[in-house]
Amino acid sequence: EYLTDAFTREAVSFIDRHKEKPFFLQLTYNAVHTPMHAKPEHKKQFASIADETRRNYAGMLFAMDEGIGKVVDALQKAGVRENTLIAFISDNGGPPVNGSSNGSLRGFKATTWEGGVRVPFILNWPGQLQAAEYHQPVIQLDLLPTILAAVGKPVAAEEKLDGVNLLPFLKGDATGAPHESLFWRFGQQTAIRQGD
Repeated sequence: EYLTDAFTREAVSFIDRHKEKPFFLQLTYNAVHTPMHAKPEHKKQFASIADETRRNYAGMLFAMDEGIGKVVDALQKAGVRENTLIAFISDNGGPPVNGSSNGSLRGFKATTWEGGVRVPFILNWPGQLQAAEYHQPVIQLDLLPTILAAVGKPVAAEEKLDGVNLLPFLKGDATGAPHESLFWRFGQQTAIRQGD
């Protein structure tokens, strides 16, 4: 079975089995990671892409998009979509070896340049958040305190989490930037994002 489809199937099954009470589901697709294997029908769908690696990338991405759609449909069918917080985030920028493109961003996976650390980060919670773009820098570490706040478990200051609850910023209850600075370290590479 195609692994992306298997992950989707299991996620949809999990939602169906747990829809009667609050649940946490972490779905970590391996797409669009190497090895680059797209389903034949998706490779055919993207036949206009000359570069085979990039064509595989597009097919794998399409399969993941289809899977995410099925998961969202399962939430809707279960009647829990409006009250479900969905977080979608990539763990790093795209590496050229798998056909990725970071556009005009300098660097890629395994670098601390913007192309290595600037990634898609989407929070979707129809019953609580209005659709909007948020332009202040945030980081994956913000997911933990944000999710805890969403389920009514605020974090005490003495816990000293590195992340910040983003909900007040996204709901308009807080202004400014959640972070004065962001920090990264990868091996000998380090980076700081401070201010604008």
